[in-house]
Amino acid sequence: MITLHLVRHAKSDWDGDEADHERRLAARGERAAAAMAVYCRQQGIAPDIVLCSSARRTLETLKILQGGLPDGVSVEVTGDLYEVGASEIVSRLKRIPVKARVAMVIGHNPGMEDAVRLLTGHPAATKFPTGALATLVSSAGWPALGPRTASLRRFVVPKDLV
Repeated sequence: MITLHLVRHAKSDWDGDEADHERRLAARGERAAAAMAVYCRQQGIAPDIVLCSSARRTLETLKILQGGLPDGVSVEVTGDLYEVGASEIVSRLKRIPVKARVAMVIGHNPGMEDAVRLLTGHPAATKFPTGALATLVSSAGWPALGPRTASLRRFVVPKDLV
């Protein structure tokens, strides 16, 4: 059994002068990410590996979330998760080492919500607000992930926590 935690970056600031890749978190996003970090710690969310988009807002979300994750979790920052769709996210998930049983991905929409729908066929996660966390489980294993191979176990949005 594998567990996948998909996290959309927290609310970003629309300064207008920065390129999209360089947008930072808004103060509201920082508060939401901090609440999600507390939630992760309380729920015992302990990924073996975290894959994070290289965008500034995802890196800032990761930095805050790490306060709620176990020390020493393996982190891979990658451009492969920036502005990609569900199929590219799933393709990257298939390359997670088999020994990793729990993974977290910090990325962007619409890819994150489309990945939940693709992997689970679950329409409940059609809205995936900033800072949201979806937890999926699968008996398929990373290399065999595909349409409807996982089930949605949890869907939490920051406004439920603050």
